Amino acid sequence: MKLTPFPVRRLLVGLVSLSLIAFVLWQSGTMNVWRRLVGFPVWALAGILALWLANLYLVSFRFWRMLAHFGIALPWQVASRACVSGHAAALIVISLFGQVMGRHAVMRHYGVQPVVNASLAVYERTLLASISGILGLLGGSYLLGNAVIADFFRHLSVAEVIIAALGGAGLSLWLGHSRFEAALSSQAFSRKNIVRVVLIAGLTIGAQLLVLGIFVLGILAVSPAIPVVSVFAAAAVISFAASMPVSLNGWGVRELAAVYVLGKLGISAGDAVAVSVIIGLCSTLVILGALTFSIRTRPVPAVDKCQSVIPHSPLEIEKVAAWILGMAVAVAVFFQVHLTLPGGVVNVNLADPFAILALAAVALHAVFSRQAPRWKIQHFNLALGAISLLLLFGFLRGWLEIGVTQWALGGRLLGWLVLLGYLSAGYLIVASAGTHGMRRLAETLMSTAVVVVVLQIVLRLLEHWGMNPGAQLTPNFEGYSGNRNAFAFQLLVVMALLLAYSQVYARYSVGLHDSAWLGVFSILLGVVLAGLVWTSSRAGMLVGLLVLLLAAISRLADRRMLAWSLTFAAMIWAGVWMGAQSGSIQSISVQSAISGDASDQERWATMTHALEMWRQSPVFGAGLGVFIAKSTAWLGYPQVVHNTPLWILAELGLVGMAVMGGVFFLLVHQATRPGKFVPARRVLLLMIFIFSVFSLAHEIFFQRIFWFVLGAVLAQPFVSRGRV
Repeated sequence: MKLTPFPVRRLLVGLVSLSLIAFVLWQSGTMNVWRRLVGFPVWALAGILALWLANLYLVSFRFWRMLAHFGIALPWQVASRACVSGHAAALIVISLFGQVMGRHAVMRHYGVQPVVNASLAVYERTLLASISGILGLLGGSYLLGNAVIADFFRHLSVAEVIIAALGGAGLSLWLGHSRFEAALSSQAFSRKNIVRVVLIAGLTIGAQLLVLGIFVLGILAVSPAIPVVSVFAAAAVISFAASMPVSLNGWGVRELAAVYVLGKLGISAGDAVAVSVIIGLCSTLVILGALTFSIRTRPVPAVDKCQSVIPHSPLEIEKVAAWILGMAVAVAVFFQVHLTLPGGVVNVNLADPFAILALAAVALHAVFSRQAPRWKIQHFNLALGAISLLLLFGFLRGWLEIGVTQWALGGRLLGWLVLLGYLSAGYLIVASAGTHGMRRLAETLMSTAVVVVVLQIVLRLLEHWGMNPGAQLTPNFEGYSGNRNAFAFQLLVVMALLLAYSQVYARYSVGLHDSAWLGVFSILLGVVLAGLVWTSSRAGMLVGLLVLLLAAISRLADRRMLAWSLTFAAMIWAGVWMGAQSGSIQSISVQSAISGDASDQERWATMTHALEMWRQSPVFGAGLGVFIAKSTAWLGYPQVVHNTPLWILAELGLVGMAVMGGVFFLLVHQATRPGKFVPARRVLLLMIFIFSVFSLAHEIFFQRIFWFVLGAVLAQPFVSRGRV
């Protein structure tokens, strides 16, 4: 079974890029753009082509050195061909996925696994985003002013996210670091490796300066009177926007950014689009030319099992790569950004790029090795395929009913592919590192959630006491999820992990006395419980109480830890409450307000209309996105169904309920089957219970953290995989 339908994904991203380009051309005037394209100076074209060629060579050299840093000593010809293939694939598939796919098409002949390619992309993209972001920040500050940039960063809570992410990773390492992690950390922060990172960063800076030079040539070709400093500043901002891995080779995003930024310099929209299109066409031409040359060049003979080119064990490299991807997702999954677009709101999570890379690794391994992912549930791949076909059918049905909507396309259909990425990220770390990987993933999620709660409390108390920390605080206690109910669900999943592993922490000690070790995790659970109360999510608090009762009655958790955690939660909540009483500013409170009658009426209204929609199309449903599209006529504003089963019935019908019900049955059977009740099965059982009850009041099918942990608890540890 194919884990992800490549043609569908290509179509979705292509439609987004084409839509942006069409919108920009329409706004700018197609004839104005065409006239500028026809009259573009030859010297500028030659310079842009030359700089793109130099950039491609430098990026290929960087990739070659990165392979060596991972212990993969491939010849230069192989590395350069793989790099060019990655760029070529990114022309037709979303850049992150296409880059990994194209590189693997070459490197699979030399024993390099897809997950290693994906981790190389993480390394490369992280440095690129950092350097491009810094240059874009400097350029934006020069063009727009420091106040605008500072407000932008404050709105995105950049400083808080960095503090929370580093704090979560640090606490996780303190709680349960292993010899493997200690060795990995010592290697990562060794003097030799720091020199390597500096080298790669230097090459990245050089490549980015070449890209800035390309934009400078293009801008000066249409408006030579603009000061060079302003041109470089504009080029830095446009280049940063184009480097975001959300389009095909930057198309659409680059044109949109060019119109906005160059407009600040007095350049017309038509000229701005022409410059951007010329740069994009030249980039494509160079990539295709290099690909043609690479294909015609005599290939380097493949090395059997890569024994002579990879000094380290392939399994060791694969484990490190999977660990990097999995832990990056575990930390970043708590940080979400809501982007308002025509037709609805798209949720973008900081872990999404890592999840997409994980999906690429798993999908490519399945395709080239002809070995599907191995789960503890025998037919789980078929279940995922059934859900994929169901959502695709629902999208097509909604398309026929109301046309293509952003909500159905980006939020549901493309959103499902992102969820498969989270499932893949959880799968990779457990498949590569076994039960130890599962425990460390759980501890990283616990640690990050606790740090987020504590950081939010500290910031809110400081604001309450009149010490403005400069943070972007919301009225509700919602962490960085953008919604208090979503944050409550995240905390519930973390609670399930803590409860499931409580007996493990009660039995074993890592450098501490047993009672002290149990106390540490009791405090963590206490913080999570207090955070759940602070959200004032009625569904969250009710489900949390029911989970505690279930864990105590069925002995799914250590009862001592339950008692201590409840005590600590009460103490923490009371202490913060008393601290908040002495504050002088009441605009921001710690405790969220509980929803009133208006929320209940809205919820019942969505359920009533969902039932009515299902009655009109009982078998196949109305189609994806139809409910939210029609909800404006009923409620006066777009709204989703506040009930997951009713959403399935309304938009996917009885067929959808049958498919989803079948998958749910497989999960319940796995969680309750006879056998040793290991922590992973406890986690699965508690998560099923949480999902079942919470979904009655909210639509939570697309909660990323659920699918991430689900992939981990269902993955078959230490699967035997053929080398490809």
